[in-house]
Amino acid sequence: MGCGSSSAAEVAPAEIVEPSPSSDVPSDPKIPTSYRPSIISLQIPTEFGDDVSSDALSDRSDAQEENVDYLYATDVTLQWLLERIADKFKKPIPEDPQWIIERLNRPSWDLDYATSSVVRVTFGWDDDDLPRSVVLKTPVAKDQRDDEEGKYHYIMFKRECNVYEWTQKFPKLVAPNIIHIKKHSKEGSGVVVMEDLEVVRDLLKQIAYLHSVSLKHTSWSTLVADLPPSYYAHTIGNFDETMTFFERSDVDHSRFVHIGKYFSDEYLHSTATETTELLEIPKVLVHGEPYASNVFTKMEGKEQRILSLIDWTEGHSGCFAEDVAKIICWNLNAKERVDNTASLLEGYHFHLARYYDGDCPFTVDIIQRCYELFVPFAMVSLCGKVMSVKNKTEKEPLIERAKSLIQQVYAMERLNE
Repeated sequence: MGCGSSSAAEVAPAEIVEPSPSSDVPSDPKIPTSYRPSIISLQIPTEFGDDVSSDALSDRSDAQEENVDYLYATDVTLQWLLERIADKFKKPIPEDPQWIIERLNRPSWDLDYATSSVVRVTFGWDDDDLPRSVVLKTPVAKDQRDDEEGKYHYIMFKRECNVYEWTQKFPKLVAPNIIHIKKHSKEGSGVVVMEDLEVVRDLLKQIAYLHSVSLKHTSWSTLVADLPPSYYAHTIGNFDETMTFFERSDVDHSRFVHIGKYFSDEYLHSTATETTELLEIPKVLVHGEPYASNVFTKMEGKEQRILSLIDWTEGHSGCFAEDVAKIICWNLNAKERVDNTASLLEGYHFHLARYYDGDCPFTVDIIQRCYELFVPFAMVSLCGKVMSVKNKTEKEPLIERAKSLIQQVYAMERLNE
């Protein structure tokens, strides 16, 4: 473990995550009240293995030799970080604290797709009133902010900050606890496959809580706008390349003849923004990216439970079914999806009605109908994920899931003809 400090420097937008104090929000008997589900206690569970890279360990001597002013892969200095912690906890920071830094971005990501820097700084102080470690997330790396891609991701980062500001009012939401958010600056994905059905059930339960809270407390709607059409164009990428790739992976061309209409930003944008109006149902705060690499879990007995859901850059106003369809379609293989969809939707409805504590605006029939409307949406999004992943080991299981969704949507289209 190294110790050291950094010289003062201009700081890029950053969010610092840490446990929050208790709240007056009523407790749910099924959700632990002693610990807010979050990215921290600031100790990322060791079960994540390769998800946490230790190749970025730094100490004072290394920093001096390399003349490093910033914490690894960020625009944040150690001195700035210590000042924010001192301000938050109203306590002086021990002089020359021991510290160590780790990069949490998956090391297998292609640098072109590493659109943010996520690092954990662990401290060696003995004061129990100060956090043992904090997680920092900054937008795209400094040398990637000048192009259009970098500017796009910077805008999405600011959206995520807005969502986090709202989630802090509701400690039982599975969003990280925030020490500090700095959104303003003149400086202008890998996917992990989830295989645990019970984790998917728990994720749907937590999403039901998010949706119910956003139905009852609508202040988020003034902070979080609809995603722009450019986002959906970015999601799709190049359709011809996607079609060619899957045809080479044994998907018959006839499938794309029938489902090609879904691979358009117009379809994605209209489905995301207009479904609630067409069905005359209220909008909720949609997370937008509920896949495995954004989910942290912990063991409770012999079962894994959701600890935190991170990366809210795609948070937006929309239909609850977008999250529900993505959770089921992205995180389960074909057999699990077919065998369990009905019970998963019923479970989501049960928790939504329970947390809403009143006349739930969505019946099971509405949930089923909306889910089916968003299956093509989830298919297109997953195909986009497949095309963005560079690591072959990570890509292969995603290909199989995308292929099964292509077949399902194709079969749905033929039935409707």
